Amino acid sequence: MSSARTALLASAIAAALITAVTPAQAQNNRRSYIEKRADQSMTRDGDKIEEVAVLYPEATREEPRQRASGRFQRQINAMIVAQNEGEAEKAIELANELIANERTSPYDKAAAYQIAGIASAELDDVEGAIRFTQQAIDANVLENNAHFSAMRNLAAFQADADRLPEATATLERLVNETRSTRPELLLSLANAYFQIEQFDKAIPLLQQVTAGEGEPNVDALKLLLGSYALAEKPAEAIAVGQRLLAIDPNDKRLVFSVAQMHSELGQDDQATALYEGLRSKGLFTEPRDYQILYTHYYNLDGRERDVIAVVEDGLQKGVLKRDLSTLGVLAQAAYFSENMPLAIATYREAAALDPKGETGLNYAKVLSAEAMDAEARDAAKAALAKGVAKPGEAWMVIARSENALDNNAAYRAALQEASKHPETREQATRVLSQLR
Repeated sequence: MSSARTALLASAIAAALITAVTPAQAQNNRRSYIEKRADQSMTRDGDKIEEVAVLYPEATREEPRQRASGRFQRQINAMIVAQNEGEAEKAIELANELIANERTSPYDKAAAYQIAGIASAELDDVEGAIRFTQQAIDANVLENNAHFSAMRNLAAFQADADRLPEATATLERLVNETRSTRPELLLSLANAYFQIEQFDKAIPLLQQVTAGEGEPNVDALKLLLGSYALAEKPAEAIAVGQRLLAIDPNDKRLVFSVAQMHSELGQDDQATALYEGLRSKGLFTEPRDYQILYTHYYNLDGRERDVIAVVEDGLQKGVLKRDLSTLGVLAQAAYFSENMPLAIATYREAAALDPKGETGLNYAKVLSAEAMDAEARDAAKAALAKGVAKPGEAWMVIARSENALDNNAAYRAALQEASKHPETREQATRVLSQLR
């Protein structure tokens, strides 16, 4: 993919992407041991609670037979209470005591590892969270609900530590070992593939998540749009974009994304309709909105009058400011649409705002082309005074103006000045030789 194309597509889908799973997003999974004990779940006071559903019925892993030893139930409950009440440091301290005790069972230690991992994450110790949670998984003694939920936690912690390939591998293992088709798991794995730019792996998973007839999964659709776009499949991306727009036709950033992809395919009419649809609804509320639309028109042949209409609309509504950038666009569009009164008036205003004189030089050239010679000469001199980058061009405007005004000595002097600069040396020298 070319760098220009990559930049355009990245801009187009910026609003549609979702980020990697983070520990905050995994909060519901982190209480796996506390809330998802399959056969002997306890309240924080140690009372028996109703058995929970099996979350991974198709898992290839057999349910382990080990369970918590009654001897350490009080310490385990205390650890759970500390975690439930937000006392993360205390929970880690109690977990470490259980882990260090030679008499605790492998199950007790695994439960302590899992709680310590959760508590470490809540203390922003991501590396500690990864280490403890990996140990809980490696023990391979927790019931399936807790074991696989620990994998989800681990992937979240790895992603939070920017260890994206490891997070992806963890999620791959989770999906493969559970044989789960739960949308949230498939979306997590697809998101991981997206983050490491394996779009062709993300797409089938996202197609599966978004294929149902129920409530549309907006996050999955947005990620699918982004995956198609960055996999250089703009037609498929547009189709997904249309599904999203059917859900929320006023999603401005999404409209811009889909419109830009239409432009990428040369479907300029469709892009224009989307942009103008937003503008007609009064949803252009930021300068960037108008800038995107007038740039769209500027890149189309013969649409300079539309550029003018968009800029003037933005100025009238106060969304665009009469700054150098905006006035420069308006002046150029007016010039190329042969609206010389507007071009001259706008260049004059813009030239006054330009500290470098470049706009002033363009203003002088327009005046010279319109045979407004005295004004062109004065504008060129003003540009020179500001230090214009190509002074030779300004001197040539002055020379033409002086010649038209029959100021022969000034004409020759301006040509001599123009001959000193590389951009006009050849032209000025040739004219001077013809005067001798």
